Amino acid sequence: MTPDEYNAAQLASGELSLAHVTALVKAWQAAHGLVSDGKAGPLTIASLTPAPFVLHCPLPVLADGRRAVITSEFRPSDRPNHNGVDLFYRWSVGDKPDFVGDRGAAGTNTDGSPKWVIPYGTQALAAAPGVVLSAGSSPPGYRCWVNHGNGLRSGYFHLLALKVATGQRVAAGAALGLVGDNPSDHDGRHLHFELSPVDTYAPLDPAPYMV
Repeated sequence: MTPDEYNAAQLASGELSLAHVTALVKAWQAAHGLVSDGKAGPLTIASLTPAPFVLHCPLPVLADGRRAVITSEFRPSDRPNHNGVDLFYRWSVGDKPDFVGDRGAAGTNTDGSPKWVIPYGTQALAAAPGVVLSAGSSPPGYRCWVNHGNGLRSGYFHLLALKVATGQRVAAGAALGLVGDNPSDHDGRHLHFELSPVDTYAPLDPAPYMV
């Protein structure tokens, strides 16, 4: 029996009354910041359809306007176990680090300059509001998971230091930790970013959720 069929049967039997429905509407309105008048008007009905889940870029826009880009996608053919995306900025003259590898930048241009970089001091940012599910050390550097309260969590990896603790509530854009590199291979300072259900580790491609 579907929920609609069940509730219809409850209404028909009298177990669920109009007074019950009004009380439920009032409770829903109060929980969602609406006027709690018990009337299922347009705003109340619209609130029953949640807005799409949107992730903002977990790296800031730099002072010169540069935005981070995905340089390694979710599970590409040559890296089937890459359960997230890697984010860098395009390197520009004056960026530090200005060398490639061993905690530096990544890749080289034809003139020998670095191709990708995370400037010193760049912080990973919460991609959506939530509560820090875990924050601690791991073999590929410090990492942080944020529970967004909708069954999904986002993960931030290769951090040099953390600015949050487990159980802390964070707003979208809140600094989570200093971006570093993977200490196991020193493949260039970057952020590895993941998305997964909260109750089990089953990575999803975060790119379709990002704006």
